[in-house]
Parts: sequence; C-alpha cells; structure tokens
Amino acid sequence: MEIPIFRSDKILSHIDRVYDWLEGKNPPPITVELDLTNRCNNNCPKCIGFRQPVVDLQNPKKIIKEIVQFGVRGITFSGGGEPLLHPELTDCVKYTSGLGADVAVISNGLAMTKSIAWKIKPYCTWIRISLDAFKPETHERVHGVKGVLETVKANIKSLAKSVGKATIGVGFLVSKEVLDEMLPATEFCKEAGVDYIQFRPFHYDFTPIDKELKKCLKLQTDKFKVLYSKAKYDCMKDGSFQRDYTICYGQQFASVITATGKVYLCCHFRANPKYCLGDLNRQSFAEIWNSRRRFQVIKNINLKECVPLCRCDSFNQILFSIKAKKEHINFL
Repeated sequence: MEIPIFRSDKILSHIDRVYDWLEGKNPPPITVELDLTNRCNNNCPKCIGFRQPVVDLQNPKKIIKEIVQFGVRGITFSGGGEPLLHPELTDCVKYTSGLGADVAVISNGLAMTKSIAWKIKPYCTWIRISLDAFKPETHERVHGVKGVLETVKANIKSLAKSVGKATIGVGFLVSKEVLDEMLPATEFCKEAGVDYIQFRPFHYDFTPIDKELKKCLKLQTDKFKVLYSKAKYDCMKDGSFQRDYTICYGQQFASVITATGKVYLCCHFRANPKYCLGDLNRQSFAEIWNSRRRFQVIKNINLKECVPLCRCDSFNQILFSIKAKKEHINFL
C-alpha cells in the first residue's frame, strides 16, 4: 500500500516549479537533504553513505537561511552521519520551521532521547527512525553496534508518545536475513503508537517480501499503516530495472548538502567528486545552482553509474512522460 506521503506524483503538487522547468528555466530545488555531521553512533556495513574524516557542518543556520530564501520548501536533516549528534540539531529544526520551510529528520533512533523528541517533534512535518531488524543479533549485524536495540525501541515509543504534530514512521530495509522479522517489527510499531512502518529493499537486494508483507498488512488500522515501496517491488517482480529514460530530470527538484558544505547532485553520489556541484564555503547556494559547473555535471551524468531504482527513478518516469512531445493534445 502507498499513501500520499510516498507517492511519486506528489511532485505535481509543485506545478509552478515543474512548469518553469518545462519552460527551460532553472527553478530552485523543492527538497534539500542537509547533512549536519559525518559522525555516527552506528557502523552499518551496508551503509551507502560515505566514510570520510569526521566533520560537523559549520554555520548550519546561515546555510539554512540561504537555501530557504532561495526557494527550498523542505529540508531533511539526514546523513551523512547521525543528525542528532550535531550539537545544533534541535536549534536548527526550530529555526528552519520558523523560516517557513517544512522540516524532516531521519535518525537511527539511538540518540533520540525523550528530551530531544519533545524539542523537535512540534516543529517537524515527519520523523523517521531506521530500525531495519528486530532481533538483537540481527540488529547488531545490520547496524554494526552491539546491545542497542532495546534502547532504540524505547526511544521509538517515547517519540511516538511525545507532543507534536509530526508524522512518526519507522523505516525497515529488507534483506533475506530479516524477512522473518518483518511481522514482529510491525507488531511492535503498532503497539508503540507510530503512524507507519515502511518496508524498502536494500540497493541491489531483490528479496521478494510478498508472503511476509501479507501478514503485516493485516495489522493495519485507520491510525497505523503498513507501507512498502510498491513501485520498486513491482519492478523487482518483472525484472524491469532498465531505465527507459536517458536523462535524469529528478535532480532539478532535489539536492544534497554534506557536512563539509559541499553540494552534490543527489543522495547516492555523496562525496563523489564527479558529481559535486560546488562548495558553500566558497559560493552561495544560488551561485552553485546557476553555475556552469552544475550544468556540466548534469550533462555528463552516466545513468549506468546510478543504483537500480534510485530515489529519482520514479520521479524521472513522471517527468520524462511530461517532457515528451504529445500529439492531439485536445483529445483526452
């Protein structure tokens, strides 16, 4: 099941930006992922994030103000590393909300104390905790740290019960080794009072989940949803991993700023110098977005280097269809 928060066609809610793009203009991105730090209290062996010398983003409020004033509508504090480890996370969340932008936080949940939860939940649109396993030994293998699962579970419960408007979700990346943990994780999330659990595949892991998912879906209620990346799993079933488009259009509407202050094409190319658009320590975000360097990077995108079913894939399907020449347009 998919609900509007995960539907790819929500990009059409920003029809003004899409229209400007169709007219050949260069509209600002709608969403930016902002990595406050490279530090992490987990050590996930399958993490697609980058491993570099530890660094915290300097002057984050200055960057936040700059990109919101440029036209960014939503900021996700993600990683990179674990955003809750940055000393200014709670202030940045409140500050971003005060500027009028929507705020989201993705965390592994280990540092999501009751104090932090109560400070950020009122200012966020959504918060998602990455659980990914439900047995202590499996969680240790998946997250690379020992004996923390019970703490994460307690923090999820505390977050769900804290006061605030934010939608609270639990992310669960599925591989073969955690298939039998989908159902108990769903049972826990329902009991904990979160709004949803979402199942997604690891990149390059095409484990089918139909049998276990069917059991989990029976636990849905009006207040608790069991979600999954339907488009990705449908593609996995029929083997349609080949892109039927030749240009990445999705990068126009989303971007990533890492803890070093560098701006990258997308979340999958963090720290890849080939896809670095510029450095906020030297240029403004507006200068980077309109720079010759950015347009050159876009021109040289090699889709063969992109992971299967990447973040922008479903958006690209929609945008490529919109961009394509139409005939007999007045006959629907």
